[in-house]
Amino acid sequence: MTYHKHAEELLKVSLFAGCSKRDVAGLARACRVEQLEAGQVLLAEGSPSSNLYIILAGSAEVWHHGERVATLERGEVVGELGVILGEPRRASVKAATPMELMALDQASLQEALNTVPGLGWKMLQTVARRLARYQA
Repeated sequence: MTYHKHAEELLKVSLFAGCSKRDVAGLARACRVEQLEAGQVLLAEGSPSSNLYIILAGSAEVWHHGERVATLERGEVVGELGVILGEPRRASVKAATPMELMALDQASLQEALNTVPGLGWKMLQTVARRLARYQA
């Protein structure tokens, strides 16, 4: 997948929906695509946080202390809290189906947050929604 395709895919994700193609082009260049088979672990609770992931296809289950707490689908972002805080993962994420994901490292995310207008606010809203869902 070329970075042009990455940019198109990023624009379909709610986090980046208000951005221009130009805004996400640099971010898209920094992404890499990964594949997971059903049952594979994407993130392990307690492991280091070096990337966030954008689900391009498939679905995943989020597990916290051995309890399934959420299901994530195409277009959702996972791992953003650990990357932002630089702390170990707070939950495990396992592929429920075969998955295709875009991975973005912390440095590239930070650069995007500093240069893409409105992206920081959208990221804050995404994190706040996720935290509110777990507090309910």
